[in-house]
Amino acid sequence: MKYPRLLLFLIIGYLSQIPNLHAQQDAQFTMFMFNQLYWNPATAGADGTTRFQLLNRMQWQGYQTTSGDGGAPNTLIFSGSVPLNFMKSAVGIHYVNDRIGATGSQEVQLSYAYRVNINDNLLAIGARVGFQNRYIDFSKLIPREPGDPLIPVGRIGQTQPDISLGVHYDATTFFVSASVSHINQPKFSLGGDASNSTLAPSAYIMAGYRWEPLYGLEIQPIAFVKSPVAFSSNTLSVEGGVMATWDEWVFGGVTYRLQDSYNIIAGINLLSDRSLRIGAAVDLIGRTKDIKAPASYEVMLSYALPALTKGKRTPVRTPRFRY
Repeated sequence: MKYPRLLLFLIIGYLSQIPNLHAQQDAQFTMFMFNQLYWNPATAGADGTTRFQLLNRMQWQGYQTTSGDGGAPNTLIFSGSVPLNFMKSAVGIHYVNDRIGATGSQEVQLSYAYRVNINDNLLAIGARVGFQNRYIDFSKLIPREPGDPLIPVGRIGQTQPDISLGVHYDATTFFVSASVSHINQPKFSLGGDASNSTLAPSAYIMAGYRWEPLYGLEIQPIAFVKSPVAFSSNTLSVEGGVMATWDEWVFGGVTYRLQDSYNIIAGINLLSDRSLRIGAAVDLIGRTKDIKAPASYEVMLSYALPALTKGKRTPVRTPRFRY
């Protein structure tokens, strides 16, 4: 256990050295347990299969701006992950399109994980490099004085490189991972001061425990903590709950996002090898429902193939529900 602890201490030590940061600005997903690659590059290839996944989040459905246009956040992510067991490695890629009102972003990220077996457990160290594009569509804004020459027109965008690091430790009965995103603090100047449009480093910690009370039934308490590296209780996000799967076939669970929503997740793994996964989630907005629509929704579709091999074929591993 000393190696995972040492890596976590190194990450925490690094985080403590970064001053003057702002709130995290990454997309939010209720089915975070299936979408770990988005936050942590070390989870590439974590379930032992080559997996392709599409997930769409439709937040605060029905929310309208004063102009009558839909201003609710909508996030689409496509990801692919390939374990390279013959190289003790894994690679991953994801694309995100995130829109909220007149603003939006796209990103393309490449992840690499180096994987080491420690007894029967797995330790992975990952890095990610990619690009973030942020934009504002001024045609969707309502100026107080129409025709003001100082207000930009059309769409203004900018692209910057982006770097993230992570570590993932997977034991027989539990897993824990930690990562930090936007290490290079990408800055965007969209008609204003670039210092006010900085993607600040954000820290993520996810952990889960696996319990099999009877044959075929797996219960998994899981927790996820997100925070800017410059910690503030106002921007800390905590969510967690319990997931269950029966016979690696149907799965479901309930989670709670602190001071925000109660969430229900359900899905099924289809085909003889459980390689086709379909899932959905609904958020029931709680405390702040007076300023939001009452619910948010997510849908997920993913497909798993055997891991790439060198010299011999490897049988398909039945994917576990937690990834």
